[in-house]
Amino acid sequence: MRLLYYSTSYYANHGGSIQSKELFKNFKDREQITALELFPDLVIKKEISIDNAKWDYKSFLKKSSILQVLFFYRRNQFYLKDLFNKIIMFKPDVILIQIDSNFLQIKYIKKRFPDLKICTQINGSPFDEPYFKIAFKKKFLKLQRNLYQLSDLNIFISDYSRNEIMNNRMDQSRDIVIHNGTDVEKFYPIQNKAKLRESLAYHPQNFILGYVGTLDYHKKLDILIKAFADFAHNREEAVLVIIGDGPAYKEIEALIIKMNLKNRIFLEGWVDHEKINDHINCFDIAVHHYANAYMNPLKVFEYLSAGVPVIAPNIPSINAYFKNGRDLLITSGTQKDIYDKIIYLYNNPAKRTELSNKKAIIKKMENNFTWKNYSNRILSHIQKIF
Repeated sequence: MRLLYYSTSYYANHGGSIQSKELFKNFKDREQITALELFPDLVIKKEISIDNAKWDYKSFLKKSSILQVLFFYRRNQFYLKDLFNKIIMFKPDVILIQIDSNFLQIKYIKKRFPDLKICTQINGSPFDEPYFKIAFKKKFLKLQRNLYQLSDLNIFISDYSRNEIMNNRMDQSRDIVIHNGTDVEKFYPIQNKAKLRESLAYHPQNFILGYVGTLDYHKKLDILIKAFADFAHNREEAVLVIIGDGPAYKEIEALIIKMNLKNRIFLEGWVDHEKINDHINCFDIAVHHYANAYMNPLKVFEYLSAGVPVIAPNIPSINAYFKNGRDLLITSGTQKDIYDKIIYLYNNPAKRTELSNKKAIIKKMENNFTWKNYSNRILSHIQKIF
């Protein structure tokens, strides 16, 4: 089988990039795949800078529901000509597309290459976040559903996402759910916390709450910051470390300054993925307080693999695989409930110990939620259509 992997997220700095890189890496040297190539070969990254006025201008324009329609159609023309040339030259049997907002391209590919098997990786609908305010939204949701019916295989990250997108057009053999994974060789418990904190310039006496993720508006970091402010009051040892970059960086920084928390909340910016495990192991509590219902957050899996106590969002994919109070603590995402979960763990070191380095959880990660397993499942389903 000749397989072409089409992912515009491969070179990005967010979870979709990790997913792309791990899948592509795990597809290499598989005997079922006689030839494997990546498209595009290179994406010029547009770095999100807090001084980037163009980003603010573009964000402002995207608030218009009519302009969102234009942006959406324009997005679906990106890479198309080069993609067609790549298909002609490489002659794949199967194309696997990690969808961002480009599902219209399924129709264009199908029309031009009717014999090519089309598979999609679907992490969510563009109408949940980037094109949430798009005009004629119901028509676009219907169009999205119709075009996914043209695919030979659709891979969703959660049952919720599949149900919401496909609705009454779901086909159990075509529309499948495969949850995200983690790399247990990259995310694991480190025993000498004191030495690790010293190497990363974390104060040995601090009580560290940590958050890792892209700083998007929908992540609701403002709620976490306000909950932390309540917790940190009269607790001088408390600090919050936020690792990541993204479009909401400037607003988050402004809020921290406004709340006079600059010496208590540290924006670390983008950190190389290879070094994230070291930082997570310095956290007394790892927090991923909010996610949309369709999501399957990578960071929760990484936190758990690293063996630290976790506060996770109340969403179907978390509730399906982890027990509240036994494996981690689940929060509703309100400021008060996040505060309550933090204060509970702070006041109960025995509970923090109980939720740390849980062999059963780490074994569950190894057996079910690795990128190798994720890739094996995808390849198995691709072989069925091939």
